[in-house]
Amino acid sequence: MTRVDVESCGKNEDENEKPGLTRRDFTLASASALAAAAMPGYAFAAKAGGAMPMSISEAGKRMRDGSLSCVDLTKAYFHYIELYQPKLNMFISQLKEMALKTAAERDAELKQGKDRGPLHGIPILVKDLYDMAGTKTTVGSKAFVDRQSTEDATSVHHLLEAGVVVLGKTNMNEFAAGVSGTNAYFGDCHNPWALDRSPGGSSSGNGAALAAGIGFGGTSSDTGGSIRVPASWCGIAGIRPTYGLVSLHGLFPRAYSLDCAGPLARNVFDLGLLLDAMAGYDPKDKHSALAQRTSSYTKGIKDGVKGMTFATVKNYTYKDVDKPVADAVAKAAEKLKSLGAKIVEVEIKPLEGQLDYNKLFTNILLYEFNQILGDKYRNTPNAADLYGPIVTNNIAAGSKVSKEDYEKTMNERPAIIAEVKKVFDKVDALLTPALPTTAPLLKASAQDYGRGRQFTIPFSYTALPSAVVPCGFDPQGLPIGLQIVGDHFSEAALLRMAYAYEQATDFHKKHPPIFAQTIPS
Repeated sequence: MTRVDVESCGKNEDENEKPGLTRRDFTLASASALAAAAMPGYAFAAKAGGAMPMSISEAGKRMRDGSLSCVDLTKAYFHYIELYQPKLNMFISQLKEMALKTAAERDAELKQGKDRGPLHGIPILVKDLYDMAGTKTTVGSKAFVDRQSTEDATSVHHLLEAGVVVLGKTNMNEFAAGVSGTNAYFGDCHNPWALDRSPGGSSSGNGAALAAGIGFGGTSSDTGGSIRVPASWCGIAGIRPTYGLVSLHGLFPRAYSLDCAGPLARNVFDLGLLLDAMAGYDPKDKHSALAQRTSSYTKGIKDGVKGMTFATVKNYTYKDVDKPVADAVAKAAEKLKSLGAKIVEVEIKPLEGQLDYNKLFTNILLYEFNQILGDKYRNTPNAADLYGPIVTNNIAAGSKVSKEDYEKTMNERPAIIAEVKKVFDKVDALLTPALPTTAPLLKASAQDYGRGRQFTIPFSYTALPSAVVPCGFDPQGLPIGLQIVGDHFSEAALLRMAYAYEQATDFHKKHPPIFAQTIPS
């Protein structure tokens, strides 16, 4: 097994001694993997070349040329899940039997000449608020621990039809309430870059697993940052699409007017492949956007950014941002400029403190969450034992938001969206940090976690799409994410921009000490 170059990730030996991710942890993880590889049945697969494929395209090529089977790849992932689940707590439920059965079917299909496309045989993850027939969908809650799904969420159905293999249902903040990755019932999820740090949430299991090299992508959701936060803090790629682009049918809601479904992946091209399968109009979802999807989110992705205009926002992009993050974003802007793009500064009054986005967003979020879950909570005799404190507090706060205040906030929303959208008459995209900090300690205060909302909530409220891609590391070796925000339904352009930046840098090639690297057989 090849040793991870920890120092290339911005860490020195002393920094690897920080609590939660010591050199001893790393050595034990490596030793465990080597020991497993030496055991009968776990010798390196000469036919497969030993190395884990790093992209969907690479895995697909190897499956099609016969050098790797879907079954072997799926078994390899479960080998690493067995090793890393105790440390990272990525999964609420593992679907090993179902996954291996599906993998065998995908191998048989290829032998018969049936190829479902680029996702054929590709192992992925499903956040545990997506329904999937034959599985439990707990939404991360003790109250729903026995909730059985009888049908697939629309986007899961599309992915299965495209040929994916689902490894398991991943850990999350209860009812997607929060960005910490903590869960009182199923246990906290840990960041593979530093085990005492948050992986971000609420799509915490997806973020941690993908950063650790497990799976090629994950179905995630984002109300106020639940795709973008784990992408940034785990050093992977994510896209929150325009509201309505991906069906919400079969996802347990957090807030109907704010929720978005989208993918996480280790690289931008894979995001495009996953979005190709997930996006599209769905008559089962009344919020679904009719005829707005692009034919392919990977077509043109390699066309570069020459001639494009990116904007930083005055009194916003670098305001109240930790210095390592601000420096990384500034360098990212310079890198885009070196690729032929133009960088300008713009003023957007609604983003410069003119509006209290936190209040506007929270009025909608809490009111709708109370409408979704409040009655069930209040009619449950032992609710305090079944629901966590954040959910309990959210429902209590939501019950105090009047219908009049909610409707006022909703009625103001179109004008605010129109005001922010004007900037896209002049520029192609906005640049901001994904978050003003790197990953805080898992047990950080609510105030520490709350700092991240300044760059996620405004674009949730305005329903604008945004992509996140790694753009650096802080002095502790923790990842930093760049957020690229575009106009409504500009996902193809956003992925093109993110891909150009990603390919011009090496940040997406860096891996944490806990990382799946070899294929046991």
